[in-house]
This record gives sequence, structure tokens and C-alpha cells, in this order.
Amino acid sequence: MKRVFGFILCVCMVLVAFSCTPLDGQTPLTAEEQEWIEKNKEIPLGVSLHYPPYEEFGLKGGYQGLSADYIRLINEKTGLKFVPLRFRNRDEVLAGIKRGEISVVAALEMTDERRDFLDFTQPYVNVPAAIITRKEFKGELSLEKLDGMRIGVTVSPEFISYLEKYFPGDYTVVTMAGGYIGGLRSLAVGDVDALICDMALASRYIANARISNLRIAGISSYTIDLRIASLKSQPIVGQILRKGLAMILPHERKTIEEKWLTLHYRPIWASWTFWLGLLGVLGLVLGGIVLVLGGIVLVLFWNRSLKRQVAQRTMALSSINKVLLGALDCHTEREVMLRCLQEAKTMSSSERAFLGEVEQTGAIKVLLATEGGADCPEWDCAEFESVILEGEQLDRLAGGHVVNVSIGGDRKGHPHLIVVPLQILAGTNMKIIAVARSENRYVSNEVLILAEVLFAFEEALQRKRTEISLHEKERQLQRVQRMEALGTLAGGIAHDFNNILGVIIANGEMIEMFHMDVDKTIHPKIRAILAAAYRGRDLVNQILTFTRKSNDEAAVLNVGPILKETVKFLQSSLPASITIEYTIDSPESTVLVDPTQMHQVLMNLCTNAAHAMESMGGTLSLSLRSGQVNPSQVGAQTLEPGSYLILEVRDTGSGIEPELIERLFDPFFTTKEPGKGTGLGLSVVQGIVKSWGGEVLVKSIHGRGSLFQVFIPARSESGEQPVLSSGGGEIFKGTGSILFVDDEEELVKSCSEFLANLGYKVHAETDSRAALELFSSAPEKFDLVITDYNMPGLSGDDLARKILEEKPTVPIIVCSGYSQSFDESTATSLGITEYLKKPISLKMLALAVRKYLRPDLEDETHDFME
Repeated sequence: MKRVFGFILCVCMVLVAFSCTPLDGQTPLTAEEQEWIEKNKEIPLGVSLHYPPYEEFGLKGGYQGLSADYIRLINEKTGLKFVPLRFRNRDEVLAGIKRGEISVVAALEMTDERRDFLDFTQPYVNVPAAIITRKEFKGELSLEKLDGMRIGVTVSPEFISYLEKYFPGDYTVVTMAGGYIGGLRSLAVGDVDALICDMALASRYIANARISNLRIAGISSYTIDLRIASLKSQPIVGQILRKGLAMILPHERKTIEEKWLTLHYRPIWASWTFWLGLLGVLGLVLGGIVLVLGGIVLVLFWNRSLKRQVAQRTMALSSINKVLLGALDCHTEREVMLRCLQEAKTMSSSERAFLGEVEQTGAIKVLLATEGGADCPEWDCAEFESVILEGEQLDRLAGGHVVNVSIGGDRKGHPHLIVVPLQILAGTNMKIIAVARSENRYVSNEVLILAEVLFAFEEALQRKRTEISLHEKERQLQRVQRMEALGTLAGGIAHDFNNILGVIIANGEMIEMFHMDVDKTIHPKIRAILAAAYRGRDLVNQILTFTRKSNDEAAVLNVGPILKETVKFLQSSLPASITIEYTIDSPESTVLVDPTQMHQVLMNLCTNAAHAMESMGGTLSLSLRSGQVNPSQVGAQTLEPGSYLILEVRDTGSGIEPELIERLFDPFFTTKEPGKGTGLGLSVVQGIVKSWGGEVLVKSIHGRGSLFQVFIPARSESGEQPVLSSGGGEIFKGTGSILFVDDEEELVKSCSEFLANLGYKVHAETDSRAALELFSSAPEKFDLVITDYNMPGLSGDDLARKILEEKPTVPIIVCSGYSQSFDESTATSLGITEYLKKPISLKMLALAVRKYLRPDLEDETHDFME
């Protein structure tokens, strides 16, 4: 009989082996994770010496137990190698991982305190908490029937809170010393009446220690979920562990549990005794033929079950791979989440999948949902939002557990849900992802597989969030680099162009001042030449505005009067089809700005808005208000939190296409027709506002208009409108010796001739080194030095420094077309007495010279211009 049964068993195992379809060899591990595994050959694993049946580290037997078998399978499937390190108990294991001696713990319950520094996988074993009593107590026990008893607890400390919250009663909880071993001994000798203990631990110890007076009186609704934990500082280890667990097949899990969990409440047909008895009876009654047929039927039944489990596991791995690979083609987190929801709905045979959040009251709010299919009812989101999760369900979600919810019990047509918490989207309310169907409840195997898939989807969402963040930072860096390159190019062009304009302006002004009486007909031509030169000068200043770092004429003032003045000007210049409205909140915050630049910002923004409404007309709205700004709310990463003056310019024009918004502030970019714009307006606005420490934001809907918001840091000082100088002043003759140095020969000739006409003695040089030798040979001959800054060989600041070493009292005027490293404050620190910007007006040059070379009193009364 034994030989026959052995033969049948071998035939069954062979058939099962040939009937199981292997997986396609795909692995959910990413290239980054595989590379990390290759570089990190060994991972230290903390193991308790005695924690049966989950793990033991015997002095001779090595590392073994249920957790050890799971670790071995993870090693086989992922290649992640573990090195067990022995500790006396669980407390020492936790202390070791806090000190960084180990990276992974194989059998650990998840608590709020441990989640602060550990990353937990999904639970790989769920063992109920058993109620153990002495055999003299004959009744069956549950958590509702503990009144009047002394109770010992050896499971997680969170169980006591669970018991007091959901099963309050007249019982006494006795603190146990010595862990589960001490608890069982206290129960055996009568120190406590009942013990709440891990069922697997209790059964193993009772069997091994041969304690004959204890029995299991009942099973509680509380389960001990064991997980694998790793350090949060090594997130990639947690990712690999979760995927390794997901790759363990159901029959492998079953083999491990049957090997180590000796006490199971299983139906009788699941035991070998039943089948042995059945086969014996069949053998006696029907003979060997009937026995063989019965074995074949049994094998086919097992084969079908295993095929179904392998197919489910294959589908789960396929879904994980599909989402992880498909997320690479998605552009937003919403696209990734929709892909995850659709895949979860398909693989779980559900009718709806949705992303939601659980409020403090337990209510579910749907945030994003898939559409129902043609063959299933189109549920209204309100039906989900009518679900109120109970306190126990909320606690399980908060602890990272999956919750199975049925609406309306088992009544047909009412949905059943599987709810999984999403820790990555944590906020004020807990975020969840859920699937739902109305026909059948989800069985435990479906819950386990679907939970693993949904946790993998959370990882896909995290990857896409990281990818989007990196892409956004890269785009911002490219834009900053592009602006810096344009600024450098503009500065180089500005220096040379300012010299050219300086020659034109100097010669034009000399003709205007000295030669107008010769031929009256050239008067309008000279005016036209100077007007064009001045426009060129202003254009260069606009190009340089977005590269400047300081406010030359900044003052603390109120912007309201400037806005009103701008509106008056616009009302007289814009077409009648455009209506202008403005509001100014009171009190108005003061700001530190240059009033001329403020006027330029307003004019540029309003002109752009008017162009957008040029064909159809519309309303141009301006508003000025104060407010507190949070950068995360407005999306301006460069702003510091605080008080700001907010200027808004809104139009009702054609709007801006989304793909053009990123290029709005690029210099020379314009969508206007040739001749209607230079493309510098908005780049100048941004450069000015950034120099104030502010930011410009754009919101636009194509076809409905645009809104430009200017944020300017507010100041606490009282604002006073600055009185702008008229720039007047008469040109007088003078006396004195001037050393004039500039590498632009034509500019040297023009300015030297002009100063000579005023009565000064001018020594001109185009070589800075030759100028230094001339000055060093006779410093006493020169009363004033005028020098360019940017010159080959010896720059203007170096020339000034060496001249001051020779003669510290000589006044020096430095002229600069453009420099990022040299400005008026730098010149002052070097002892330079005057700083002029190119191109220089001859009148301004004469006034600057007059400060240091004052003529005789009789000459001062004679106006040279007359």
C-alpha cells in the first residue's frame, strides 16, 4: 500500500512540474536597481538568536526559520545577498539598525515609531493573535469575553491600545517580563488567567516545551503582520525588497508556511490524513484501478489551481512591468496615475478604479477615477463619497495596511472596495488608491496580489515625480544659461557700440554748438543725426537692462502716482476701442525702485497689452495692491516669503499660446509683425524687476486674454517721490591741463577738440601705457585725467590706480561703456572722483570737468554758449 501511494505521489509531482508554465523571465528590477545590486555584494541582516518559527540563529544550525526562507527566495530572485548578524533579542536588533551596523531586519512589525527611520515592505505573513488559557478553563474565549480576567499580552504594544479602544471591559492587563516565553510560564503557573500571544510562537513553544496544561481557547480578530524593514536612508534597498517579495509565487509561500506554521485552522479536506483515509477506502472498495483514477483527478485539480495562481502572479508582474515601463512615456503625474488606475482595474477584474483622499471623519473624496466600461454600471462618485470608514479601518490604513470594504454588506449590486494607502502623496488628508466591483467580494488571494501591484504603482508615481522635478530644474538651468550668454554678448556689443555712438554724438553736438551759424540749412540734419544717435543710446540701455545688478537711481517711493501718470498718457495715445481701468488699494506699500525704470515697466506691459487688443478692442485693467506672498502658492521659486507690492496688468485680447509662454522673456523674441517690435520689451521688464528682487509671472488663456503680475518687495520706510533733476547747467570756458585717454581714436579727436575749444589744454593718448609714461614723466603738468575703462594693455582702473600712486591729489574721471565688474561704487573705492557712462554728452563732459577745473571769476560770468 505504501509503495502504491508513493508511486501515485511521484506521478503527481511530475505532472505538476510539467503543467506549471514558467514565467517569461522578465524582471521588474530597473537597470539602476540591478546596477546597485552588482555594486553592493553583501547586505548586513540583523537576526535574533531565538524567535521561532520566524527566525533562529543556532550556534551550529545557522540561520533558519520562516523569514530565512523568504530571505533566501529574495536572494534567488533578485541577486541581493544577505549576511546574517546575530543578536540576543529583538531590542538589540533594533538598536543595531539605529547605529547603522545592519541595513535589513527580516521579521518586524510596523509601528509609528519605527516608520520614522525604517522603510517597510508589504506584509509577507499574517498570523492571528491567539487567546491561550490553562486546560482547566473549558469555555471558548474571544476579546469580548475577557471581563474579570487577568490578561497577559506578548504581541505588539499597539495591541493594548487596540484592545482598550475596541473592546473595553472589566479586565486587568498584566505586564509580561521575558517575552512570550515568560508569558507562557506565567500562564502555566497561574500568574495570569489568559495570554494574548502570537499563535505560531505559542503553538511552537507549547509543542517543543511539552507544556501539557495549556490550550488555545480562541482566535482574536487582531493579526500580527510581519514585514521586512530596511533603513530609510537606503530607499533603493526597500524598492528591491518589495519587488523581491512580489516575485515569490503562491505555491512557494504555501510551502514555507506549511513548513514553519504548525498550527493552522484548515478544513479537513486540506489535510493529508483525509486524503490518506479516502485513498485507503477507495483502494479497499474499488481496488487499484479506482485508486489510480482518484489520484489522477486529484492531480488535475491541483494542476488547475496552480495554473490559476501562476496566471494571477504572471498578470500581476506583467501589470507592474507595464506601468513601470509605460510611465517613461508619460509627461505628468496625472498620466501615470491614470495608467496605474486603468491597469489595476483590468488585472483585478474590477469595474472602477479611483484615486481619493480620506478625511479626518473617515469620508472618502474621489480625486481621479477611470470611466466605467460598456458592460458595467457607471457608478456615480457620490456613492463612494457616502462611504464612511470606521476607526479600526482608519487605523489600519494609517499603519500602511490594505483595507477590504463592502458597501451594503453582501447584497447584490452594492460595490466592494479594496483600499490601499499612498504614503508618497501624504498631506493633510490620507491619499488612497482603490478598486471596486459590484458582483463578488474580493477574496484574500486577490487582495494580496492587488496590494502588491498597487504598492508598485506608487513607486512608478514617485519615479515620475522625481523625473518631472529633474526636468523642470534642467529647463530652468538652461534658461538661466541662455540669459547669461545673451547678457555677455549684449555687454560686449554695448561697449563697442557706445564708442561708435560717442563719436557720432560728440561730433554732432560740436557742430550744433560751434558751427550752426555757418549754414542754417544743416540745423535740421544735425538734429536728425543726434535724435537717431540718442535713440541708439536708449536701445543699448534697454539691451543692458536685463543684465544689470544694481539700481543707480533707486529711492523709497509710492508707485501709485507713477501709475496714474502712465494711465493719463495712455488714455491720450491708445485707440478709443481700448478702455483703461485702474485700482489702487490703500494704504499702498512703499518700494525701493528707480522711478524712471518703474515708468518703463508700466509702459512696456501696457503697450504689449494694447497690441494684443489692437484689432478687436477690449479693456486694459491695472491694479496695485499689497499682499503676503508664499512662493509655493504663486509658483515663483525665486521669491522670498514676505510682504510685496503686486502690480497686475490684465487685457482681454487674444491671449498667448502655451508653447510661447516660456520664450516671452527671451531678448529679441517677438510674435509681432516686422517693424512693430524689437522683442526687448518683456526682457527689459524682467531684468528691471529682478534687479529689484522681484519676479514677473504670466497667466494666459488662448483667446481670452492675459494677466501679468509683477511682485516687488515692500519697504517699511515712508515713500517720498524723488524730484528728478532737469539736467540743466550751462557750459563755461575754463583753464587747466587735461590728460585724455581712450582707445577709440575718433572719440579722442572729437572730445579733445571740444575741450580745447573751451580753453583747456588737452594731451590725448590712445595707448594707456603711453599715457602712464607721459604722466609719470611730469605729474605736475596735469590738473585732471579723463580715461576710458575698457582698454587693451592697461585698463582704466589699473591706470587710475598707478596715476594716484604718482599723484594722489589729481582728480580722475573714468568713462565706461559697459562692465559687469566695474561700476560707480567700485570707482569711488579706488579713489576715482567721477564716473560717467558712455556715450557721453559733451555738455555733461564739460560740466564734469568744470567741477575740478574752475576758471577765474571773470570767466565764470561769461556764458560760452552765448
